Amino acid sequence: MMLYDMKNRLYYKVINSGRPKMTDSHQGRSWGYVLKILNGKYVKFWIDFTRGRYMYFQHDGKWYRVQYLQSNYKKTNQDIFNGVLIDLIVDGQELKLIKGNIEKQLRLAM
Repeated sequence: MMLYDMKNRLYYKVINSGRPKMTDSHQGRSWGYVLKILNGKYVKFWIDFTRGRYMYFQHDGKWYRVQYLQSNYKKTNQDIFNGVLIDLIVDGQELKLIKGNIEKQLRLAM
């Protein structure tokens, strides 16, 4: 599965996941969410602010996860260190969930 960011024209790899354990007492983690438009509906994307790398979301009864820091693979390492990373927490307000394999796409996000 893939998420397609309409504004930045980037693909994000989506991984099947279970529902995350979002309790405050579980190893000192703190959870929050951001609202995104996914296939025309508002969806909560949950984030572990303490030490998470993934955003978790539920669509049609299934849970998925996606890394929220992405970069276009055409950029060099020097560009990435200069702040060219796309942060899905603040960017990508309108997303599409697409079936397919991200490795087969010409334009993808790493």
